[in-house]
Amino acid sequence: MSIFDDVNKWEKEEGADIFSAILDVSDPVILDYGCGAGNYSFAASYAFGQKCKVYAVDINKQCLDYVSGKAKDEKFGCIIPAEGREDYRHDFEDGFFDLVIYADMFHGEEKTYNGLHRFVMLEEAKRTLKNGGILAVLPFHLSNFRDKDKKKCKYTYKKLIGEISGCGFRYIEKDLQGIHFEKVYSPYYQQKGGVTFESLERGKLLVFEKE
Repeated sequence: MSIFDDVNKWEKEEGADIFSAILDVSDPVILDYGCGAGNYSFAASYAFGQKCKVYAVDINKQCLDYVSGKAKDEKFGCIIPAEGREDYRHDFEDGFFDLVIYADMFHGEEKTYNGLHRFVMLEEAKRTLKNGGILAVLPFHLSNFRDKDKKKCKYTYKKLIGEISGCGFRYIEKDLQGIHFEKVYSPYYQQKGGVTFESLERGKLLVFEKE
């Protein structure tokens, strides 16, 4: 059994359970921003039996080609790949989504906005979510974050929750974990070898409701 088999199993089971636990809508409209290989997009599709619409957005064309190919092969007509913007803004109308998910999108290494792009992304989530819509954030590398003065400082989940709550969201405590899938698709780690599904980094999924 390859690591890709393990990933597919996660999408169908644990990943799908995550979306079922955070969203009580039978046919939601979802934004997976910075979708990468689309693991969370596919998990959402399994959760809602393809009754949803998932906009899988990424700035990387190779990622979008991969998602498009997999969606076609597996007949996932509910997944809509779309190219992202360098300024982290969304080309979607106000109040469009039931759920916005940012998996491994909040960190401090981006040249654009000096690592403060998460504030732009929070503005866009607030704008494009429906009233009562859900924002799900899966952060990694909290030690690389920058504060509003653009200074690197070590963040905690508590500090990040407070920051996001101050942007117009209400935190909902959920005991859920997501996975950092980067190593699965990285040529560097593939050549290095030794990457197993069990070795992939896990982190707490932070869930919020738009106030």
